[in-house]
Amino acid sequence: MNITELRYLVAIMECGSVSAAAKRLYAAQPNVSKALKNLEEEYHLRIFERSSTGMIPTEQGRHFIEQAERVLREVDRLDRSVQEEQERCAELRVMIPHATYASYAAVDYLEQAASIERLHIHIREGGSMEALDHVLRQGYHLALLRYAVEDDEHYTHYCARRGLKMEPIMDFEYSLLTNRDGPLARKEIRDLSELDKYMEILHDDFQLPGEEGGDGVRWHVNPERRIHVYERCSQFSILQRLPTAYMWASPMPRRAPGPAPADAGCAGLPGQGPPAPRGAGLCGSAPQGSGFRREIKGLSG
Repeated sequence: MNITELRYLVAIMECGSVSAAAKRLYAAQPNVSKALKNLEEEYHLRIFERSSTGMIPTEQGRHFIEQAERVLREVDRLDRSVQEEQERCAELRVMIPHATYASYAAVDYLEQAASIERLHIHIREGGSMEALDHVLRQGYHLALLRYAVEDDEHYTHYCARRGLKMEPIMDFEYSLLTNRDGPLARKEIRDLSELDKYMEILHDDFQLPGEEGGDGVRWHVNPERRIHVYERCSQFSILQRLPTAYMWASPMPRRAPGPAPADAGCAGLPGQGPPAPRGAGLCGSAPQGSGFRREIKGLSG
């Protein structure tokens, strides 16, 4: 039995003859006759009585046809559902870090996707733990995770246990960003403890994702003085107004329209930051000598 045979069967009942059913369905009459014969032989029943006035369903045949009609209604409903799903616009939900390079990557993708007629894209900035939560629990398809290279094993294990696929993207070293007129702009930092008397601006996770939500403190944070912000514009506003503030910043893309941090009254001190991140999700890096390395990784559910 197949769906086509059931459609032939219902058409015979509605039209009253094999020839009329074949004409309605634009099918060859022998094919319709053969379908009816196949069904009767397969289920060992006589579905129609042949008479001079047409094809009349037997009692068994009438029940069989009613069941066939229910099957066809469900098949048609499934077809409509699939078609509606295909006609829906494509949707993409992406988590990216608070970083200029991530914004540039998002814009590059949008330029390529601009020709798609029906498209919904959601781009949200956040830390690595927030990104993991959005991919695992809130329907996001992709995330960039930025984290310290030494935390790679932790993130890899955490994601693998949850069926998430990770792919390395890049490594980089952090720079310390501060007000160009502030005391740190003229100071050579030899040990991270020298930063404790200044105000650190944090815009990423400072804990590792643990089984109970994360309780491992990442590489280095100012133990006494820190400000947590969640918008990049707030970071630069604080750096402008607070000369004793600093933050660890990722490299500015070369094609950036200009040294935005400097224009905002900030100065970057390269090579004095945390370990460089890598690119597969977002990862932070830990202090290693004079610099921090971070790793960025791409993450997908």
